[in-house]
Parts: sequence; C-alpha cells; structure tokens
Amino acid sequence: MKTNNLIIILMIILVAGFLIYTNLTKEKTTISVSGQSTIEALADEASVYIGIDTLEKTAEDSKNKNAEISENVLNALKNINIDEKNIETSSYNIYPEYDYSNNRQELKGYRTLNVLKVKTQDFSKIGKIVDASIDAGANTIQSINFELSQEKQNQVKTEAISEASEDAHIKAQATAQGLNAKLGKVKSVTVQDYSYIPFPYYAAESGIAVKQALATEILPRNLEVNAVVNVVFELN
Repeated sequence: MKTNNLIIILMIILVAGFLIYTNLTKEKTTISVSGQSTIEALADEASVYIGIDTLEKTAEDSKNKNAEISENVLNALKNINIDEKNIETSSYNIYPEYDYSNNRQELKGYRTLNVLKVKTQDFSKIGKIVDASIDAGANTIQSINFELSQEKQNQVKTEAISEASEDAHIKAQATAQGLNAKLGKVKSVTVQDYSYIPFPYYAAESGIAVKQALATEILPRNLEVNAVVNVVFELN
C-alpha cells in the first residue's frame, strides 16, 4: 500500500515537473518592431577642402612643385591662427595625364593633386581660410561643408537613438493592445542605423569663384540626424 502511494506521489511530482519545465521552455510569441527618429541639429563645425593641383613634365617635378605650394598654403593657414591639429590631408594622388586628341595618345605630363581638409568651429574664419589658401597658390576649393563636431555627434546620437527606441516601444505596445496581449520583456535590440549628411555650402573648381561667393556672411545650417532601432519583444 505504502509502495503504491509512493509510486503515485513520484508520478505526480514527475508530471508536475514536466508541465513546469514545458511551460518554462515553451517558445513565447514575439513581435519585432522598427523604431525611427529624425531630429535637427545645428552644425557647429565647417570643413574646407582645399585643392593644390600641379601638372609638370615629370612626376618628380610635379610632386616637388605641389609640395612647395602645399607648404606655402600651410604657412598661410598658420598665419591666420589655424591650429595644425585642424589641418589634415584628405587625399593625395600622382598620375599621368594624356592628350587623346587627333586619335593619338600623347603624354601631357604628370598631375599631382593634394587635398587638404581644414576644420573650424569659427564660421567667420571660412572666408579667411579660402583667401589665404588661394593667395598662397591653391587653385581649387573642392567643397565647404557644414558638419557636426565629434562631441556634438555623440550628444545628438544619444538623443536620436533614444527617441528611436521610444518609438519602437510605442509601436510594440499598440500592437500588443490590438492583439489583446501584454507586452513582455525585450529579447533583442539592434541599432540598425545612425547617420547624418553634412550640408555642402559650396563646391567649385575655381578658387577665385569661391572667394567671390564668400563675400556674404556664412551662417550655419540645420542638419537632419536619423536613427533606426530594431527591437524584438515577447508577448504574454
């Protein structure tokens, strides 16, 4: 009798344990939502891309001539109090250039293109940077972009991702309510995208044309910052 009761108790425990285990390990229904946000941020930095372009008969002459002008440009920028840490080489290329007229390929010489990127958070200096560079021998201003400094990017990124996450939560709550379910815990989160596009204030081949265009005051622009967050929630 006692043995039978013990067997029954063990069976009950086993069945109860199995049911509890099944309930705990049972895959719950999930919902995947995408949260988005777009915020505006005022540009706090400008980048001026200065081109020093030389064409000479030999690659060595072209490189040396370019180096001489580049040095003059750097000195001119220092003279208007541009810190060296805000000047960097954006690109540098030396390549042969050919004349294909009269159905012939004739070597014209070797072109060297050195592009310097100059950053400033003082927008009143943009015109001075262009003037000093062109006067020192630079022949192209490739672009002037309004951008966000790294410090401001970090600040805006936090805000944009936070708003995108909140948007995802609102969408998930609304979906759960429509399904007569309760929103459960977060299973996974993926920050799919965070981006902003610098605003190109000016781009031209002629440095002289840019100098003339910069006769008016330059004001910063608002930039759109976008973030996308994918979140998977459990439904109870």
